[in-house]
Amino acid sequence: MKVLGTACVVSLAALAIGMPAVAADKATVKFWTLKNPGMAEFAAEAIEAFKEKRPDIEVVYEDFPNEAYKTAIQVALNGSEPPDAFYNWVGEDSARLVREGLVMDVSEYGTEPDGFQSILSDGWLSTLQYDGKQYGVPLEAVSKFFYYNTNFFAEHELKVPDSFDGLLQSCRDIRAIDEDIVPMPLGNSERWKLNHFITMLNERVVGHEAANPDYALEADDATLFTNPRYVEALQKVLDLQEAGCFQDAPNATSPELTRTMFATEASPMIYCGSWCAGIFNGEGFEDFKMFRMPEVKGGDGADGTNFLIVQGYQISAKSKYPEETVAWLSHLVSPEMAVRYAETMGRVPSNPASLDSSDQLTESFKWIAKDVSEITVPINVLDVKLENTVSEAYLDGGVELLNGTLTPEQVMEKVRETALKAKAKLDK
Repeated sequence: MKVLGTACVVSLAALAIGMPAVAADKATVKFWTLKNPGMAEFAAEAIEAFKEKRPDIEVVYEDFPNEAYKTAIQVALNGSEPPDAFYNWVGEDSARLVREGLVMDVSEYGTEPDGFQSILSDGWLSTLQYDGKQYGVPLEAVSKFFYYNTNFFAEHELKVPDSFDGLLQSCRDIRAIDEDIVPMPLGNSERWKLNHFITMLNERVVGHEAANPDYALEADDATLFTNPRYVEALQKVLDLQEAGCFQDAPNATSPELTRTMFATEASPMIYCGSWCAGIFNGEGFEDFKMFRMPEVKGGDGADGTNFLIVQGYQISAKSKYPEETVAWLSHLVSPEMAVRYAETMGRVPSNPASLDSSDQLTESFKWIAKDVSEITVPINVLDVKLENTVSEAYLDGGVELLNGTLTPEQVMEKVRETALKAKAKLDK
C-alpha cells in the first residue's frame, strides 16, 4: 500500500546490529505514531530502556507523515492486523473509534504502581474516558501561539499586538518596512493550519459557550450554526489576508516551509504549535518569544482561554497483547521517559512530576509549560472536536475562503447544511 511505504520502521532488532532473532515466546507490540522531529530518537531510547524492564516484549515502531497517517490508521483499524497501540487526537477522533468498537477498554490494565493509571492525574486520565471507562493513555498537551522575532521587533520598534486589530497593524507595519517580507506565512497545503486560526477566531468572536451546542450538534435545527458571529470570525481570516499577513498561494505552501521561513528569519512572525519551539531551537534559532491569539474587541470570547489539544495512544480492540501494550504505554509516561520526552520533543508531557529535575529544558519550553498551566478553558481544534463531515466542511471551506471562491457566508451555509445532515444521521 503506497501510504505504508512511507513508514519508518524501527524495532529492537534494528537498534542492535547482529542482534539474534526474537524468541518465539516474545509478545510483539506494534506501535504507530506521527513522524515528528525527535520522535524516532525518543522512541529508540524508550524502546532500549523498556527492553531492560520487559525483555519478554518486542516493540515495533512505525511513524507516518501527518496526512498519510490519517489514511493509514483508518484502513489498518478496519483490517485484520492493526497496530496494537496508535497515536490519536483526543476529542471526536478518539470518541468515534470508541463508538465504532475499534478501540479497547483498558480500565482493568495499568493499575499496578508503575502503571499509567497510578502515574497520571485524574484530570489527565479523564481526557480519554468515555462512559466511565478508560480508552487510552494520554501522552501530551499541545497549544498554539504567535511566535515573533524579538530582534526584528526591537530593531524596527514594533509593538507586540494585544488585540486582533493590533495584529493586523503589525502585518501592515512589516510590509511598510519591506513589501517583500511575508509577515506571517501560512502553510495550508494540508488544510489544518488555517483551521487552527478559525478555531481560535471562533472562540474570540463567537465564544465557546455559544459555539459548543453547535459543535456537539445539540442545537435545534432552526438555530444550528446560524449565529452570525461565525461569519464574522471567517471575515477575520480575510482581514488577515487583506492586511498582507500571508504570502501568495497559502493553500499551495507546506507547513514545513513556513516554519523554515521563520527559523531562517525570512519572516518575523508565525502562528505555530507549542511543538514548533523545539523545532526552531533545533534549527539554531532561539531569538523569539510568544503570545496567544489576541482578543477581538467586541467579541464574545472568555478571558484566559487558549488552543489546547490532548494527544495520546489508544489500543486496538483486536490487539492480542493488551497487557503488554499497556505496559509499553505506561513506560512512555513514566517519570524518566516523561522528562526525556520533554527534552527531546519540547512538548508538555502528561506526567510533569519530574520536569524540575532536568537541566536541559529551554526557557521557551518553560514559558509554554507555564502558559498551558494557566489556561482557564481549553479550546479543542475544530477538526478534532467536530463530527467528521462537519470538520471536512470547515477544512474545505477554509481552502475556498483563501482562494476567494467562497465568501464567509457561503462557507457557513455549507457548514450548516452538512451539520444538519450529520445531526439527522446521528439522530440527535
